Amino acid sequence: MEGDIQFWIINGLTIIILVSPLFLIFSYVIILFLVLIVPLTIFFLYSYFSLPKCRRSVNQFKNLTIAHRGGHPLILSDDNDFPENTMAAYRWASNIKGVDGIELDVWLSHDHIPMVSHDGYLEHTFSNCRQFISSLTCAELKQLKYFKKNKRDVYNHIGCETIPTLEEVIIFLEPTKLKLMIEIKEMHKKDEMAKIINNLFERYPFLYDRAYCVAFHPYNIYAIRCLNSYITTAFLLVPDITAHVIRNANQTPRPYSTFFIQNVILRWLIDSFFVWLGTPTGLKFLGADLICIQHQQISQNLLDQYKKAQVLVCAWCVNETEQRRWLKANEVTVITDTLFDIDDKSYAI
Repeated sequence: MEGDIQFWIINGLTIIILVSPLFLIFSYVIILFLVLIVPLTIFFLYSYFSLPKCRRSVNQFKNLTIAHRGGHPLILSDDNDFPENTMAAYRWASNIKGVDGIELDVWLSHDHIPMVSHDGYLEHTFSNCRQFISSLTCAELKQLKYFKKNKRDVYNHIGCETIPTLEEVIIFLEPTKLKLMIEIKEMHKKDEMAKIINNLFERYPFLYDRAYCVAFHPYNIYAIRCLNSYITTAFLLVPDITAHVIRNANQTPRPYSTFFIQNVILRWLIDSFFVWLGTPTGLKFLGADLICIQHQQISQNLLDQYKKAQVLVCAWCVNETEQRRWLKANEVTVITDTLFDIDDKSYAI
């Protein structure tokens, strides 16, 4: 018995002595891989897939005042009581002093027509419509009636307004001086949307100097820039992007799975990646010349970083006069719901 124990001890020590060098070599290989190979691979992929900045000047999009979804007055009357993201809202914005452009949101209809609506699920925008834009054709969407959100008795604009197509808005804007901020919200047919956007820019060349595309999903603007390096793009930074998309999806019949909602590590990785895309290095990868940020997240230090990287900043949604003045003094483009201060209805820009 004692001999057997000695035998196993000697053999165990022999194996350790023989394997230890192999283990050390293996450890060194792993360390070398992590320290050298992985960073070099990431650098190669970053360099290979990075897109060039827009080949046209983008300074015309600096220090603007953009009407969010067309904007709206604080004091309603029979002439200005209109739904957001409608032709009535854009007509109103085109006649208001101080407005440099409008912002709108686009999704693809079932027959691949870019439609203007803030929400892809239409229950909260149109009466008796529990459908997604993607499930209805353009003709079917044109039959929908806007939901009454105010308590006023006069709703002339509600009755006659229909959901506009992106092309209808473009045609309306051409003879005006307004610029156009196109927020692309398409989540499924991104490549198809990119082709359509590119086609619209080619058919309406004035858009190159007066419009830019923005999206919180990076592939939407990446796909556009791959097709056309003359289209100006902007990344919409939402730091807690997973919470944002989960919250929005929960208001529709298609919520995210419990696995995704409870997967803290996966959500942290996605959120961290999106935050990185909002840095000057990430924007360079996307080929984006502008960054859109919530106004609460903007500081002088952040503005200095973007200015050094020659990135234009767009802030949303800025509804207080003093903050708007400070941002405009720093040449920041502001997106606002109203040209009036929320605390002082008598003051207009």
